[in-house]
Amino acid sequence: MRYVCPECFKVVGVGEKFCSNCGYNFENISDEDYAEKLIKALRHPDYNVAYMAAKIIGELKIKRAEKALIEQLCKNLFNKKAPYLEQVIVLALGEIGGEEAYKFLSENWNEFSVITKNIIANSLEKLKVGWEERRKCV
Repeated sequence: MRYVCPECFKVVGVGEKFCSNCGYNFENISDEDYAEKLIKALRHPDYNVAYMAAKIIGELKIKRAEKALIEQLCKNLFNKKAPYLEQVIVLALGEIGGEEAYKFLSENWNEFSVITKNIIANSLEKLKVGWEERRKCV
């Protein structure tokens, strides 16, 4: 698994057991703690840390991060400063699903760049398919 160190926020390579910067032992972290620290890392001032946190949240499908991802997407739209962060957040929202994400992306479609709009289209399709599958189970 790839980590963002919860102590120093350094991005660590896949399979490393310790942070090469501060020595944090990743075996001591619970999934719950790690998820919360990833959500917190979305607000980190270092673009690379926020980017990797969003990417990992999407990969792990951390559903409780939906609101935080949307908040960061709103901040990014307002500042127009990090197009790649914008795109990885939209990808993460597509991976984790959720009604709030679907509503936000579909209502704010025109606020995004052309490249991000293509990613939104894919994410909206994933969200739609996910809802249809959940309805079949009920």
